[in-house]
Amino acid sequence: MPLSRRDAKRRIANARSAEDTFSLGLRLYTGEMVPKDFVEATQHFRAAADLGHALAQSMLGRSYSRGEGNDRDDEKAAHWFRLSADQGFAVAQYDLGERLFAGLGVAVNHVEAVRYYRLAADQGVFQAMHNLGTCYSLGQGVQQDYYEGARYYCLAANMGCARAQCVLGHRYLSGQGVLLDVGEAARWWRLSADQGNAGAQLSLGALLVGDFTGDARVPTDLRAGAKLLASAAQCVEPQYAAARLQALEALLRHADKREVVGACCIGCGATHGLKRCEKCGKARFCGMACMRRMWPTHKRCCKEWAAEEPPGATKDFEDAVDVMTLPSKELKRRLDRRKISYAGVLERTELVALLQSAI
Repeated sequence: MPLSRRDAKRRIANARSAEDTFSLGLRLYTGEMVPKDFVEATQHFRAAADLGHALAQSMLGRSYSRGEGNDRDDEKAAHWFRLSADQGFAVAQYDLGERLFAGLGVAVNHVEAVRYYRLAADQGVFQAMHNLGTCYSLGQGVQQDYYEGARYYCLAANMGCARAQCVLGHRYLSGQGVLLDVGEAARWWRLSADQGNAGAQLSLGALLVGDFTGDARVPTDLRAGAKLLASAAQCVEPQYAAARLQALEALLRHADKREVVGACCIGCGATHGLKRCEKCGKARFCGMACMRRMWPTHKRCCKEWAAEEPPGATKDFEDAVDVMTLPSKELKRRLDRRKISYAGVLERTELVALLQSAI
């Protein structure tokens, strides 16, 4: 039924009013050109949401879900997300799917969650694509289908989703839903690890140190693997707690390899401010606490490595970054130990170059 001229004018006025109100609320929420104020921002979101503004409804749902500007209320959050989602707003569709899947403010309904995930994924929300991959892989809300799950993981991974890239790497390693390909697994893990995903850093590091069966395209690289494991071990984000513990266990398993103990502290994964073991000169630790704690593990190799070279003649760690950070006095001491003349050399950069050429 066509609208009357009066109704059409009123709708246009409401739309303009809702957009202006939402814009002001968004500025208050982000602190753009005005002081940040969650309480006042929420009031503007509510006014715009009452006029049917889909984005304002989604932001109001977010305010209730996070407790920003008002008390946290999962039921009200789900209510506003649903109003926004039913208008076709993709982010709200994803948020509502999350709540339906977990039962936050609504009854658990995996079938409905998948429906909203699919609506959001069709509009390019890669987090929804990742979640659809999980639903198909586990058979939650849909019939289990590893191939369809891998397809959604691949779609999300190609859009830069670090979680999907990490999971897709595991799929290629196991051949679940895709052809087994260790090289592809390493490629996806590297992309995810470069975004700081501790799970991918753990998996790629374990592959490089030889914990997984590799192929010719992924040669063992103990030092690079140790650094990735160290990055995972240093992650403090709660969702990566399990990866952090597994990375520390992996470093401990490879404590008998010089490249590993020379790349990081095997006690905590630290890579900066390390001190050498005074006995063998190969292992490096962040401090006395880790050194004492790791001594029962390290002492098995320490004596053997110390016997290979007389005290004071330990070879420097082959790392250009390590050498470049040394003070001039230490550079000269190491050159003296190698009986390399630096007479007439005044610049520190020249001392660094002399030492690097000898390593």
